[in-house]
Amino acid sequence: MKRLMVILIVLGLLFPLSSEARRVKYKVINVTNGGTIKGIVKASRKVPDPVLPIRVKPKPDPKETELEKKTCGSSQQALMYVFSPDLGVKNALVIVENVKEGKAPPKKDLLIDNRKCRFHPLVGIAYVRSSFEIKNSDPIFHNTSLGKLLRGGRRRTVYNLALPFKDQLIKKPVRVTGLINVKCDAHNWMRAYVYASRHPYVAITDDNGRFEIRDLPPGKYKVRFWHEGFQDVVKEIEVKAGGTTEVQVTFTKTRKPAFLAGLGL
Repeated sequence: MKRLMVILIVLGLLFPLSSEARRVKYKVINVTNGGTIKGIVKASRKVPDPVLPIRVKPKPDPKETELEKKTCGSSQQALMYVFSPDLGVKNALVIVENVKEGKAPPKKDLLIDNRKCRFHPLVGIAYVRSSFEIKNSDPIFHNTSLGKLLRGGRRRTVYNLALPFKDQLIKKPVRVTGLINVKCDAHNWMRAYVYASRHPYVAITDDNGRFEIRDLPPGKYKVRFWHEGFQDVVKEIEVKAGGTTEVQVTFTKTRKPAFLAGLGL
Protein backbone atom coordinates (compact mmCIF):
# COMPACT_ATOMS: atom_id res chain seq x y z
CA MET A 1 0.00 0.00 0.00
CA LYS A 2 2.81 2.39 0.93
CA ARG A 3 4.59 1.56 -2.31
CA LEU A 4 1.42 2.37 -4.28
CA MET A 5 1.07 5.73 -2.53
CA VAL A 6 4.70 6.59 -3.31
CA ILE A 7 4.12 5.73 -6.99
CA LEU A 8 1.00 7.91 -7.11
CA ILE A 9 2.83 10.85 -5.50
CA VAL A 10 5.72 10.54 -7.97
CA LEU A 11 3.29 10.39 -10.90
CA GLY A 12 1.57 13.50 -9.57
CA LEU A 13 4.88 15.34 -9.54
CA LEU A 14 5.82 14.18 -13.01
CA PHE A 15 2.40 14.86 -14.53
CA PRO A 16 0.80 17.78 -12.65
CA LEU A 17 -2.86 18.49 -13.26
CA SER A 18 -3.47 20.74 -16.22
CA SER A 19 -5.33 24.01 -15.78
CA GLU A 20 -8.32 22.36 -17.45
CA ALA A 21 -8.30 19.56 -14.85
CA ARG A 22 -8.06 22.07 -12.01
CA ARG A 23 -10.79 24.32 -13.32
CA VAL A 24 -13.57 25.44 -11.03
CA LYS A 25 -16.87 23.75 -11.86
CA TYR A 26 -19.67 26.19 -12.62
CA LYS A 27 -23.27 25.69 -11.50
CA VAL A 28 -26.14 27.57 -13.12
CA ILE A 29 -28.58 28.97 -10.56
CA ASN A 30 -31.43 31.46 -10.48
CA VAL A 31 -29.84 34.75 -9.34
CA THR A 32 -32.63 36.79 -7.73
CA ASN A 33 -30.77 39.48 -5.80
CA GLY A 34 -27.41 39.76 -7.49
CA GLY A 35 -25.05 42.68 -7.40
CA THR A 36 -23.24 44.72 -10.04
CA ILE A 37 -19.61 45.62 -10.65
CA LYS A 38 -19.17 48.69 -12.81
CA GLY A 39 -16.41 51.15 -13.39
CA ILE A 40 -13.69 52.49 -15.61
CA VAL A 41 -10.25 51.32 -16.69
CA LYS A 42 -7.69 54.05 -17.32
CA ALA A 43 -4.04 54.41 -18.23
CA SER A 44 -1.58 56.47 -16.21
CA ARG A 45 -0.29 58.06 -19.43
CA LYS A 46 -0.97 58.06 -23.15
CA VAL A 47 1.03 55.47 -25.10
CA PRO A 48 1.63 55.83 -28.86
CA ASP A 49 -0.25 53.29 -30.95
CA PRO A 50 2.13 51.28 -33.18
CA VAL A 51 1.89 51.34 -36.96
CA LEU A 52 2.18 47.78 -38.25
CA PRO A 53 4.21 47.28 -41.44
CA ILE A 54 2.60 44.96 -43.98
CA ARG A 55 4.98 42.88 -46.06
CA VAL A 56 3.21 40.76 -48.65
CA LYS A 57 5.14 37.69 -49.73
CA PRO A 58 5.41 37.25 -53.52
CA LYS A 59 3.15 34.57 -54.96
CA PRO A 60 3.84 32.35 -58.00
CA ASP A 61 1.08 34.27 -59.80
CA PRO A 62 1.85 38.05 -59.88
CA LYS A 63 -1.90 38.78 -60.03
CA GLU A 64 -2.35 37.11 -56.63
CA THR A 65 0.45 39.22 -55.19
CA GLU A 66 -1.14 42.42 -56.46
CA LEU A 67 -4.57 41.40 -55.15
CA GLU A 68 -3.10 40.77 -51.71
CA LYS A 69 -1.32 44.13 -51.72
CA LYS A 70 -4.54 45.86 -52.74
CA THR A 71 -6.53 44.05 -50.04
CA CYS A 72 -4.06 44.48 -47.18
CA GLY A 73 -2.35 47.79 -47.96
CA SER A 74 1.19 48.69 -46.91
CA SER A 75 0.57 49.39 -43.21
CA GLN A 76 -2.20 49.64 -40.61
CA GLN A 77 -2.71 51.10 -37.17
CA ALA A 78 -2.44 48.43 -34.49
CA LEU A 79 -5.41 49.90 -32.56
CA MET A 80 -3.69 48.53 -29.48
CA TYR A 81 -3.66 51.76 -27.50
CA VAL A 82 -7.02 53.46 -27.95
CA PHE A 83 -7.88 56.09 -25.34
CA SER A 84 -10.74 58.41 -24.51
CA PRO A 85 -9.89 62.07 -23.78
CA ASP A 86 -9.57 61.25 -20.05
CA LEU A 87 -7.33 58.20 -20.74
CA GLY A 88 -10.05 55.57 -20.55
CA VAL A 89 -8.70 52.36 -22.14
CA LYS A 90 -10.70 50.60 -24.85
CA ASN A 91 -10.67 46.80 -25.28
CA ALA A 92 -9.56 45.79 -21.80
CA LEU A 93 -10.97 42.48 -20.58
CA VAL A 94 -12.60 42.44 -17.14
CA ILE A 95 -12.71 38.85 -15.88
CA VAL A 96 -14.35 37.69 -12.64
CA GLU A 97 -12.28 34.63 -11.78
CA ASN A 98 -13.24 31.31 -10.17
CA VAL A 99 -16.98 31.95 -10.13
CA LYS A 100 -18.61 28.79 -8.77
CA GLU A 101 -22.24 29.58 -9.51
CA GLY A 102 -24.44 32.18 -11.15
CA LYS A 103 -26.69 32.81 -14.11
CA ALA A 104 -26.38 30.92 -17.38
CA PRO A 105 -24.07 32.32 -20.05
CA PRO A 106 -25.75 33.64 -23.19
CA LYS A 107 -26.21 31.21 -26.07
CA LYS A 108 -24.40 33.43 -28.53
CA ASP A 109 -21.79 32.49 -31.11
CA LEU A 110 -18.72 34.68 -31.65
CA LEU A 111 -17.99 35.78 -35.22
CA ILE A 112 -14.28 36.28 -35.97
CA ASP A 113 -14.01 37.94 -39.37
CA ASN A 114 -10.88 38.25 -41.52
CA ARG A 115 -11.61 41.62 -43.13
CA LYS A 116 -9.10 43.90 -44.87
CA CYS A 117 -6.34 41.73 -43.39
CA ARG A 118 -7.45 42.51 -39.85
CA PHE A 119 -9.45 40.43 -37.35
CA HIS A 120 -12.81 41.80 -36.26
CA PRO A 121 -13.32 42.09 -33.34
CA LEU A 122 -9.86 42.69 -31.90
CA VAL A 123 -11.10 41.52 -28.48
CA GLY A 124 -14.07 39.22 -27.97
CA ILE A 125 -15.83 36.92 -25.50
CA ALA A 126 -16.93 33.36 -26.28
CA TYR A 127 -18.94 30.96 -24.15
CA VAL A 128 -18.72 27.21 -23.67
CA ARG A 129 -21.59 25.40 -25.44
CA SER A 130 -21.59 28.14 -28.09
CA SER A 131 -19.42 28.33 -31.21
CA PHE A 132 -16.68 30.25 -32.96
CA GLU A 133 -17.72 31.37 -36.43
CA ILE A 134 -14.56 32.00 -38.44
CA LYS A 135 -15.17 33.97 -41.64
CA ASN A 136 -13.02 35.19 -44.51
CA SER A 137 -14.46 38.37 -46.02
CA ASP A 138 -11.35 38.95 -48.16
CA PRO A 139 -10.72 37.69 -51.72
CA ILE A 140 -7.37 36.21 -50.60
CA PHE A 141 -6.19 33.22 -48.59
CA HIS A 142 -6.24 33.46 -44.78
CA ASN A 143 -5.26 30.85 -42.20
CA THR A 144 -6.89 31.45 -38.81
CA SER A 145 -5.21 29.81 -35.84
CA LEU A 146 -6.74 29.92 -32.35
CA GLY A 147 -4.43 29.02 -29.47
CA LYS A 148 -4.82 29.11 -25.70
CA LEU A 149 -2.19 31.30 -24.02
CA LEU A 150 -0.35 29.43 -21.27
CA ARG A 151 2.16 30.45 -18.62
CA GLY A 152 5.67 31.26 -19.74
CA GLY A 153 4.52 32.68 -23.05
CA ARG A 154 3.55 29.27 -24.41
CA ARG A 155 0.60 28.73 -26.74
CA ARG A 156 -1.46 25.57 -27.29
CA THR A 157 -3.29 25.35 -30.60
CA VAL A 158 -7.06 24.89 -30.32
CA TYR A 159 -8.05 25.24 -33.99
CA ASN A 160 -6.00 25.84 -37.14
CA LEU A 161 -8.28 26.63 -40.08
CA ALA A 162 -7.51 27.34 -43.73
CA LEU A 163 -9.91 29.78 -45.41
CA PRO A 164 -8.90 30.07 -49.07
CA PHE A 165 -12.21 31.44 -50.38
CA LYS A 166 -14.00 34.78 -50.01
CA ASP A 167 -17.04 34.63 -47.70
CA GLN A 168 -16.06 31.16 -46.48
CA LEU A 169 -17.30 30.45 -42.94
CA ILE A 170 -16.26 27.65 -40.59
CA LYS A 171 -18.09 26.94 -37.33
CA LYS A 172 -16.32 25.27 -34.40
CA PRO A 173 -17.53 24.59 -30.82
CA VAL A 174 -16.07 26.49 -27.85
CA ARG A 175 -14.56 23.79 -25.63
CA VAL A 176 -11.44 25.33 -24.09
CA THR A 177 -11.69 28.12 -21.52
CA GLY A 178 -9.26 30.95 -20.85
CA LEU A 179 -7.45 33.56 -22.92
CA ILE A 180 -7.15 32.62 -26.58
CA ASN A 181 -4.86 34.27 -29.11
CA VAL A 182 -6.02 34.45 -32.72
CA LYS A 183 -3.46 34.77 -35.50
CA CYS A 184 -3.14 34.31 -39.25
CA ASP A 185 -0.20 32.14 -40.23
CA ALA A 186 -0.20 33.76 -43.69
CA HIS A 187 -0.06 37.35 -42.35
CA ASN A 188 2.02 37.88 -39.22
CA TRP A 189 0.65 41.32 -38.36
CA MET A 190 -2.88 39.98 -37.82
CA ARG A 191 -3.92 39.18 -34.24
CA ALA A 192 -6.94 39.15 -31.95
CA TYR A 193 -7.85 37.90 -28.48
CA VAL A 194 -10.82 35.99 -27.14
CA TYR A 195 -11.68 35.12 -23.56
CA ALA A 196 -13.60 31.82 -23.52
CA SER A 197 -15.71 31.40 -20.39
CA ARG A 198 -18.11 29.00 -18.67
CA HIS A 199 -19.91 31.90 -16.99
CA PRO A 200 -21.21 35.28 -18.19
CA TYR A 201 -19.23 37.45 -15.77
CA VAL A 202 -16.75 38.87 -18.26
CA ALA A 203 -16.79 42.28 -19.94
CA ILE A 204 -14.85 44.36 -22.47
CA THR A 205 -14.33 48.06 -21.87
CA ASP A 206 -15.99 50.43 -24.33
CA ASP A 207 -14.59 53.49 -26.13
CA ASN A 208 -14.49 55.38 -22.82
CA GLY A 209 -12.93 52.56 -20.81
CA ARG A 210 -16.18 51.76 -19.03
CA PHE A 211 -17.69 48.37 -18.21
CA GLU A 212 -20.53 46.79 -16.25
CA ILE A 213 -21.05 43.22 -15.01
CA ARG A 214 -24.50 42.47 -13.60
CA ASP A 215 -26.29 39.77 -11.59
CA LEU A 216 -23.32 38.43 -9.65
CA PRO A 217 -24.25 36.37 -6.58
CA PRO A 218 -23.17 38.24 -3.41
CA GLY A 219 -19.66 37.47 -2.22
CA LYS A 220 -15.98 38.33 -2.56
CA TYR A 221 -14.35 37.88 -5.95
CA LYS A 222 -10.98 38.22 -7.60
CA VAL A 223 -11.29 40.35 -10.72
CA ARG A 224 -8.56 40.45 -13.36
CA PHE A 225 -8.11 43.39 -15.72
CA TRP A 226 -6.26 42.33 -18.88
CA HIS A 227 -5.05 44.27 -21.90
CA GLU A 228 -2.59 43.21 -24.59
CA GLY A 229 -0.45 46.33 -24.13
CA PHE A 230 -0.48 46.64 -20.31
CA GLN A 231 0.49 44.49 -17.34
CA ASP A 232 -2.47 42.81 -15.62
CA VAL A 233 -4.15 44.36 -12.60
CA VAL A 234 -5.96 42.10 -10.10
CA LYS A 235 -8.40 43.38 -7.47
CA GLU A 236 -10.38 41.76 -4.66
CA ILE A 237 -13.94 43.06 -4.95
CA GLU A 238 -16.93 42.46 -2.69
CA VAL A 239 -20.37 42.27 -4.27
CA LYS A 240 -23.38 42.94 -2.06
CA ALA A 241 -26.94 41.73 -2.68
CA GLY A 242 -28.78 44.23 -4.85
CA GLY A 243 -25.87 46.65 -4.66
CA THR A 244 -23.42 48.23 -7.09
CA THR A 245 -19.68 48.24 -6.50
CA GLU A 246 -17.87 51.05 -8.31
CA VAL A 247 -14.29 50.35 -9.41
CA GLN A 248 -11.57 52.44 -11.00
CA VAL A 249 -8.44 50.70 -12.24
CA THR A 250 -5.33 52.34 -13.67
CA PHE A 251 -2.84 50.55 -15.88
CA THR A 252 0.65 51.85 -15.10
CA LYS A 253 3.01 49.34 -16.75
CA THR A 254 3.07 48.54 -20.44
CA ARG A 255 4.06 45.23 -22.04
CA LYS A 256 5.12 44.30 -25.55
CA PRO A 257 3.00 41.63 -27.24
CA ALA A 258 5.01 38.86 -28.88
CA PHE A 259 3.67 39.50 -32.38
CA LEU A 260 5.42 42.90 -32.51
CA ALA A 261 8.84 41.25 -32.34
CA GLY A 262 8.04 39.31 -35.51
CA LEU A 263 7.40 42.63 -37.25
CA GLY A 264 10.70 44.11 -36.10
CA LEU A 265 8.99 46.57 -33.71
